[in-house]
Amino acid sequence: MTNNITVIFAVNLLLSQLVTYSVPINLNSNWNIGFILGIVLVMQILTGLILSFNYVAIAPEAYYSIAYILEDIHNGYMYRYLHSNGVCMFFMFMYAHLVKGLWYSCTYLPLSWYTGIVILMLSYAIGFMGYVLPYGQMSYWGATVIINLFYWNKGLTELLLGNYSVNSSTLSRFYILHFILPFVVLVVILVHIYYLHLNSSTNPLSVVDSYSSIRFAPTTLASDIYMMAITAMLIVCQLSYAVITLFTGDSDNSILADPLMTPLHIVPEWYLLPFYGTLKLLPTKLSGLVTMLVFVQTLVQTVEQRNTATVLSLYNVHRTYSYRRVLLIPILVTLGYLGMYHLNLFTTQVGIYVLILYLLIGITSTTCSSTRLQSYRMA
Repeated sequence: MTNNITVIFAVNLLLSQLVTYSVPINLNSNWNIGFILGIVLVMQILTGLILSFNYVAIAPEAYYSIAYILEDIHNGYMYRYLHSNGVCMFFMFMYAHLVKGLWYSCTYLPLSWYTGIVILMLSYAIGFMGYVLPYGQMSYWGATVIINLFYWNKGLTELLLGNYSVNSSTLSRFYILHFILPFVVLVVILVHIYYLHLNSSTNPLSVVDSYSSIRFAPTTLASDIYMMAITAMLIVCQLSYAVITLFTGDSDNSILADPLMTPLHIVPEWYLLPFYGTLKLLPTKLSGLVTMLVFVQTLVQTVEQRNTATVLSLYNVHRTYSYRRVLLIPILVTLGYLGMYHLNLFTTQVGIYVLILYLLIGITSTTCSSTRLQSYRMA
């Protein structure tokens, strides 16, 4: 009897969230990105499980285990490159999902936004630790730079490294966390979806309530499947022809890590470049770390105008705030571009101005108009 009740509950829950769940009728393809992110995450977990069967988290055997997977395991090259390119796909869609939230819905769904920021931060940690695991030249020195940001806390640095430099203990720690944290992300995603479905989805008009709605299935579900097919074709093209060269990684990472030879130019994966560009522009590691935390704080504070979300929608002035928030995106792209190359006097000055502009826009985007708020209260 108990088993029957459990099955009935699970079926009803599935039907309520995937079939009868009401969504606005005017959704566009921007609302398919969340579904695509879930599919790519599942693909990453599955390919990671396959790779973990033959990976050895010991230096320098970690490097040779990757070579063994590529050369001796049947279809090992496919799983390895599907995993390494998949993380780039994941962050590409993650950033697109972030822009969509900044433009449309972050002020109306604050709890979904907060859980989304948690997912983003966990994804950064997972991506960084996965980048270290191959024990290539760029992996080694990238880990050295990032972990040494905590030089002011010697105990924390030694806890992360397991010693005084990147070694087998570091790989073991990162390997365990890289394996466990994706399942933590899945749990946070369930919370994220719960808060999303609790208040229903937004729509391109950014209104609080939608009077014209349809069931999630079959129309919206069919749109998600259509976008999933397009994503699959993009992944196949990337694996076959490397159409997005930015996803292929640095060639120095195909060299075994050498603690005695520093690369001429350390470049992390592209999705971490804005943070690395910030580190290069500022004079000390601690100031770079504080600035990166300010970036995260700006994303969190973006939704703090939610108390005026109703008046902003009714008076159709929400786009003013959207424009300010979306201006943060080209600024981050500029910082990422600066992180890819050596800096000179001109690019350093440009970077400093961009940082200042980012902070100003971040502050003003979280400040609502007192005049509109007073008008709303008087009404």
